[in-house]
Amino acid sequence: DDSLDAAIPSNHNPMDDENTNFALGILEPSRRKLLSRDREVFASIVDLHSKHQKLLLDLSKVIELMCTLQPPEFVFVSFANELDNFVLERMKKHKKVLESPETDTQGVKQELAAFAKDLAFVSNFAQQLVIVFFAAPETEDFRELLKDSIGFKDDTIRDERRSRLFHILLHTFSHNIVAAVTFSLWGSAFLTTSTFLQRIDPIDVSLMFYLELDQLIDLIERPLFRHLHLRMLDCEDDPCTEGSGAMLFRTLKSILMLLPQSTSYMILKDRLLSVARFRQSAVALHGLSKRVDDGSQTDVFV
Repeated sequence: DDSLDAAIPSNHNPMDDENTNFALGILEPSRRKLLSRDREVFASIVDLHSKHQKLLLDLSKVIELMCTLQPPEFVFVSFANELDNFVLERMKKHKKVLESPETDTQGVKQELAAFAKDLAFVSNFAQQLVIVFFAAPETEDFRELLKDSIGFKDDTIRDERRSRLFHILLHTFSHNIVAAVTFSLWGSAFLTTSTFLQRIDPIDVSLMFYLELDQLIDLIERPLFRHLHLRMLDCEDDPCTEGSGAMLFRTLKSILMLLPQSTSYMILKDRLLSVARFRQSAVALHGLSKRVDDGSQTDVFV
C-alpha cells in the first residue's frame, strides 16, 4: 500500500522485522512471490564463510547467482539481517568470555584475537556486498532504486520505503568504512558522510583502508558516478542540506585530507580545484540569475 495513510514503522531499529517487511514492500506484487519463506540459507552462508574465510574470494559470485533467483532487494536485506545476527551473537559470546572468572590471561588474548578476526570477516563480507551492488548487472535496477534515496527524498510512502532500505544496508555496510562512504555517496547522503568522516578513529586507518580509498576514487571517476561530478556544480539556496552540492564538495575534501599523496590524491585534488574555481564564480552569479527585470527579452525563456 503506497498511500500516505499506510502505517510507517519506527526507524529506531532499522534491522527489526517490521522495518524489513516495510522496506521490501517496495517490490511489485509479482516479484514478492519470488521471496523465500526461509532465510536459513543466508545464515548458513554467513556461518560457512566465517569459518572458512578463504571462500570470501568467491562470495561475490554466490551473491550474483542468488540475485538471479530472487529479487536483489531481498537477497541484500536477508544478508544484512543475518550478518547483524552474527555480530550480535559474537558480541554476546565475547562479553561472556571476558567477564567469566574462569578466563585467564591466555584465554583473554585468544578471545581478543578471535573477536578481531570475526570483525575483519564482517568487514570483508560487507565489502563483497558493496562490490556486487555497484558492479553486477543483476543489481542494476536495485542501484537505480536507491540512487539519491536520501538526499532527494520526498514525503511519499515509496520514498520512505527506499529510505528504510537504504538504512538497512547502511547498517551493514558501516562495518567497512569505505563501503559505508561509497554507499552514502550513492544515496546522496552527503551531510551524513561528511559528519561520519570527521569522526573516524585514527586506529581504524590502516594500509587496507588506504587501498580501499584508492578504489573509491577510481570508482568516483567512472561513468557510474558521473552524476556526482555535475552535482558539485549545483548552487542551492541552503548549502547545508543533505544532498547539496556544497555538502558533496565538503565530503570529497574530507576524503582528500585522509589520502596520502599518491596518484589518487592528485586525481581528486585536480577535480576539486577545478570545481572550487567554478563554485567561486557560480555562487556569485547564483543570486543574479534570480533577478530578471520585467520586460527583459529573455523573461519568457527564464
